[in-house]
Parts: sequence; C-alpha cells; structure tokens
Amino acid sequence: MNLEPRVFHLHSSAGVYGAEYVLLGLVPALARAGVPNTLLCLDSPLQMAQPLFERARTLGILAERIPCRGKLDWSTVHTLRKRIMRENQPILHVHGYKSAFYAWLTLRGTRPVVATLHGPTPISTRLRIYNRIEQWLLRRFDRVCVVSARMREDLIAAGVREERIRLVENGIDTDRFRPDVAPLPRSGFGIPEAAFVFGASMRLSEEKNPLGLLDAFATVSEQNPAVWLAIAGDGPLRAEVTRHAERLGIAARVRLLGARDDMERYYPMLDCFVLPSHYEGLPLALLEAMAAARPVVSTNVGQVSAVLAGLPAHLVPPADVPALASAMQACVRRNPFPGLDLRQRVCERYSAGRMAQAYADVYRDLWRTHGYVFA
Repeated sequence: MNLEPRVFHLHSSAGVYGAEYVLLGLVPALARAGVPNTLLCLDSPLQMAQPLFERARTLGILAERIPCRGKLDWSTVHTLRKRIMRENQPILHVHGYKSAFYAWLTLRGTRPVVATLHGPTPISTRLRIYNRIEQWLLRRFDRVCVVSARMREDLIAAGVREERIRLVENGIDTDRFRPDVAPLPRSGFGIPEAAFVFGASMRLSEEKNPLGLLDAFATVSEQNPAVWLAIAGDGPLRAEVTRHAERLGIAARVRLLGARDDMERYYPMLDCFVLPSHYEGLPLALLEAMAAARPVVSTNVGQVSAVLAGLPAHLVPPADVPALASAMQACVRRNPFPGLDLRQRVCERYSAGRMAQAYADVYRDLWRTHGYVFA
C-alpha cells in the first residue's frame, strides 16, 4: 500500500466545460506541489464517449474510469469503495452533485471528504432538486470549498457549518494563456482582419445568457458595421442561438465556433472579451481572457467583482442588456486597450499553482485532523 496520503477527485465524465477544465489544471498542479492525486471519472450511462476521461488521458493526466449504469448503481458504489480503500490514507474530493451522492453512499463518514462547489446552476426544476440534495449531502462532508465568497452565505443558510467552508479561487495555466500566443486566423472563420471582434467562451445554456449577448451585440452593431461576434462553446441552446441571431438580422456577423481545444489561440484573436452570465462562481473563461490581456466586459456575478477590483474593466448588472451594450460600445471607442494589468492580476492571484497550494492546505489540515501520517 502507498504510505503517502492520496487525494481522489471524483467527477462525472459527461462533458468538459469550466469546472472540468479547473480539474484538468488542478490534478497536475497538485502533483507538482507534492500531493499524490488521481482523477476518478464516473461514466455517463447516456453516452458512449466519456469526454472528461478522454480529455484527461489526452493530456497525460492520471485518470481512471468508474463504471456507472444509472442514477443509482450499487456496483458503482462497490467499485468506488474498493478503489479508494486500496490506499492507506485517502481523501475523496468530489465535484458536483452526482459525485457527492456516490461519495456519501460509498464512505458514510469512514474517510474524509472534501467537496467543491464550482458555481450555482439552479435553472430547471430538475437541477433545483439536485441542488437541494447536494446541499443536504454537503452538511455531512468534512470541508466544503467555494470558488466565490458570495456562495458562503447560501451554504450557511443551507445548514453547512461555517467552520467547514473554505474559499479556494480557481486558477489557470498562465504559461498556456498568454497575449503573445499566435492567434487563430480570422480568415478561417470568414471574419475580416480589420474587424472589431467581440468574443465569448461559454456553454450555450440559459444561465450563461447567450441570447442576451446577441441582443446587446445587435444594439452595438447598429452603430458599428465593422463589429463581429465569435462564441466558443456548445450546449443545448445552440439551435436557439442560431435562430435568435437570424431574427435579429446579425447572423452574417456572428460565428459559433463550437467546443475547442485551442482556446489559448482563441483569446488573442479577440478585441474584447464579453461574459454576459446571469450568475457564476469564478468563471475560468474570464481568467483565461485576462491572462491573454484582453479587454473585459462582464456582468457583476459571483466572484467577478473581486477578480476585477481596481482594474480597467467594465462591470454591468446581470440581465441588463442596455448596460451590456453600452459597455461593449465603450470598448469599441477605446480600442486599442492596454490589458497587461489584467494579466498581471491573474499571474499573481489566479494561477493553477496558487489554486493547488490552497487545496493542498485544505487536505493537509484534514490529514492532521484525522491523524494521517506523512511519509
């Protein structure tokens, strides 16, 4: 048996979005910080491909699949318990309601559990129910980490003990996301080189507000015929986004780029990054755009105001399309924009290394509490 404490990250393998990319950055950063850790990917029974597991393997990240055939699969519980108990001093770190549910069934307080809430997504009735279940489970875990200070009060109101809550802000690979990376060629998307390009990186879902972004862009484009909009990402609203752009008469200047694995080249292609979300935790896309020194227009959600405090960026209220359009218009007028202060903030406070060190402190505190011995 391994004599060193090991951390197991448990997460659904159904997709790769913001929270998943946080994990893909965290696992290798923890290893560099001296914390042995493994990513355990719960299979999604609804699809053949397992995107998170496959992406992890492509990146050379230590990952294992945990078979799961449904919402309640007792063989998953057995497999998970067997895998965790092979280690001498494990901690299970869960990400999302599905992994929280299986962690509770598997361990029932016999081993320490850490949970991270990556961001609130209570849109549909189904997701609200899952959120309530997750809150009930979180009261039974040893530590609950949040990526936004605004999430703390909600957890306390849900019955999570305040002394168990830790703020651990997201971090990114600042070597990968830089302003001097060769940008994607605009010509490859039919965008003129001389255009002013707004860009967003999002899951095309209701909470990310892609339709509101189109509304704001339509207002800006009435006064600026040379502006374009590029959106990286995919999701359930893709068809509706396409239809809405057509209804607004802006489809010719909107490009939906789909999910991409070359985002470090996407941001340098932009003249301004826009985050129009109704709510967030700490959006990874914001940090990536800042690391690429892009001007930022964002709704004031989650931890965004803390990230941008004192920096030359535009913050607007969520769901306020006129304010979003006005801020975007201001960016057009201010082009070119010096964004190196934005990058410096990310390098100093939001690197993957700093995130990993913060989580390592959480783990080591738990190891000591549970009497674990360091090799």
